[in-house]
Order: sequence, then structure tokens, then C-alpha cells
Amino acid sequence: MKIWSLMAIGLLVFSTSCDDHTASTDAGHKSNPVTPVPPKVHDVLHTIEKGETLGVILENVGLNANEIRAAAKDVYDLANLRAGRTVTFKVRSGESTPHAVLYPIDEDSTVTVERGTDGWAARIDTIEYQSREAIRSFTVESTLWGAATTEGLRARDIMQLASVFEFDVDFNTELRAGATVKMVIEELYLDGRFAKLGTPLAVKLQNAGDNFIALHHTDSDGESGYFDSKGVARKKAFLRSPLTFSRVTSGFNPRRYHPVLKTRRPHNGTDFGAPTGTPIRASGSGKVVYAGRNGGHGNFVKIDHPGPYASSYSHMHKIRVKKGQKVKQGQVIGTVGSTGMSTGPHLHYQFWKHGKFVDPMKIKLPRNQTLSDAEMRRFKTKRDAWVDQLNDPAPVAMTDDSPSEQP
Repeated sequence: MKIWSLMAIGLLVFSTSCDDHTASTDAGHKSNPVTPVPPKVHDVLHTIEKGETLGVILENVGLNANEIRAAAKDVYDLANLRAGRTVTFKVRSGESTPHAVLYPIDEDSTVTVERGTDGWAARIDTIEYQSREAIRSFTVESTLWGAATTEGLRARDIMQLASVFEFDVDFNTELRAGATVKMVIEELYLDGRFAKLGTPLAVKLQNAGDNFIALHHTDSDGESGYFDSKGVARKKAFLRSPLTFSRVTSGFNPRRYHPVLKTRRPHNGTDFGAPTGTPIRASGSGKVVYAGRNGGHGNFVKIDHPGPYASSYSHMHKIRVKKGQKVKQGQVIGTVGSTGMSTGPHLHYQFWKHGKFVDPMKIKLPRNQTLSDAEMRRFKTKRDAWVDQLNDPAPVAMTDDSPSEQP
């Protein structure tokens, strides 16, 4: 009974105070105006088709392409659109033209061009992930691709893994069944949920009796690379293969039977079978000394490298360099084709040392950088812990928030 009486008194006091406040407000000044509810914004999506231009896409939604591109030019050139990606237009309720344009540069970054009181302005929005170190391992039973995807690696993860050891092992020809890979790798999370794998921090590859360890290190200047446990760069002066993934169709053979000429003729290089249009990379930095048609070699590029080395690339579909041009290791110099004396699309890759042909798949390639004493001290802070994890024979235990398959 007392509880109900106290509640009644409380309600009475509350009602009286509200009435007094209302009276005071009415007698004094008007209450503050209610903040208007912002208009709703909805998304209009457009998937870019092959051959579509920025001008056509923006004109269809009532925007001026020159204005949008000029606003974005300092952060990204919107003329470099890629077919298959989706542009998002933000449109407010009651308006007919978008006030913002969003284009995904990659899976983590989006360029946003938005109209404000001072006109259009652009920025790049990048997803901020939370990173954890984790262990992943697998054994190659038939192909690297199959084993890696079973462990949850995506195509770009496999390409990155292959690039870690591309100076030591040609994953097209030298990876054997039974090869094992163990990694300390970043797992990236968004809002507490696993999103994807990040950078391999430490990798151990065992293949055909050979052991390789690659440890990620970023120096004081912000440059990153992979090194062995002694601080010697995994990167060498030359790539083992000018194609990322392909198959060897014919190896180095001084007495090879030529399929077109039907006679024995030296095969002073390695043939890589790959589809027409596959990018060809310069195996090392150097200067282009030949770029054009060259008899049976078809479209042909030759590069002179520092020291006693040179390399050449035959039967190309397209050439993307010119004679006299300097190129960097890994730079795309053309695409696979079937020009010249060729029975199908492939790359004929040749390598010289001191002006003589050598087998590009067997020659020992010179190493590059070694860490300085100061960098070595920084390198050691992570090295020992990573190497211990790579050498730990205990099986990897998967956690609930670290699934073996990625979404």
C-alpha cells in the first residue's frame, strides 16, 4: 500500500514539474526547433561492362565525367576502370542525381568522390583489419594449388606464396609430390570475424630434400622483403621463371627433335606452355637490346642484364617494351603467343652467361642483398620466435574463429 502511495506522489510531482516547466517555457521563449531528419540515401549499383568508359557511365546518371575525374585525379585516375567491378552511386531521397560515386580500387580500398558545399572532393577509404598471427600448413600431394586451397588459401594467397620462393624454386617444374609448406601468417579480422589471410610472415618449404626458410622483414626505410635466417635476401638477381604459373613443354636439350623442321636441332632454352595473352615478366633488371620480329622466333625480346647475363623471350603475342628501354625485374614485357616457327601458344625462354647458352632452370643464380648489422639486430627480434614455430613438429590446431576455408 505504501509503495503505491509513493508512486502516486512521485507521478504527481513529475506532472507538476512538467506543467511548471511548460508554463515557464511558454512565458519566456519558444522551445528549440526540432532537428530535421536527414533524407534517406539509397544505393544505385552499376557493374562495368567491357568497353564502357567513365564518360558513358556517369552521363547515364546525370553527372559530368570531367568534373568527377578532375576531383579524383590527385588520389586516383577514374579513367582506369576495370570491367566486372561495381560502381556505387549514392542518391538522396527526392533527388534525381547522385551526390557520391564509389569505385573499388581493390578488395580493401575504395575511392569515394562526394559533392559538398564547396563542390566535388575525393578520398580513398581503406578497410582497417585487426591482425593476428596464426599457423597454416599443408602437404602437396598432386598440385600446390589443390593443397593450398584445401587449407583455405585463395588464388592471390597462392600467388603470394609462390612469389616468396620464386628465386629458389620454379613452382611450375620443380615442386614435387610430398613437398610441405608451413607458415606463420597474418589472419585478418573485421568486426571480430575472420575475413581473409594477410601477409605470410615466415614460411618453411621442404621440397625434394631441400629446405628453404623465408622470413618477412620491413627495414627502417619501410622497404619489405623476405630473408633467410642469416639475413640473406631470398630475392636474387633473376627470377627462376618468367611466367608465374605454367607448364614446361620442352626443356633445355642440345639434341632435341624439332617438331616443325622434323630434324635434330639444339633447343637452347625452355618452353613454357601457357594461354595466349599470359603476361611475360622480365626475369631480371636490364636494358632491352632487341624488340621486334626475329625470323623463326617471331615476336622477340632480348634483355642485357648486369654482369655476364642476358635473356630472351620468343613467339610473343604482343611486345610491350622498346629497344633501348630499361626494365625492372618482374616487369611485364609482353604476352605469350604463337608467332614465328611455333606449333601453339608458348614462351621460348633462353638465358646466356658470358655469351653462351645455359639451362635457365639449372644455373645457380647470384644472390642480392644481405641485411646490415643494424637491420640484423631488428630482424632477430622476430626471427627466433618464428623459426621455433616453423620447426615445431606439433600438428596445427585450427580454432573456431580461424576456419580452414575462407568465406
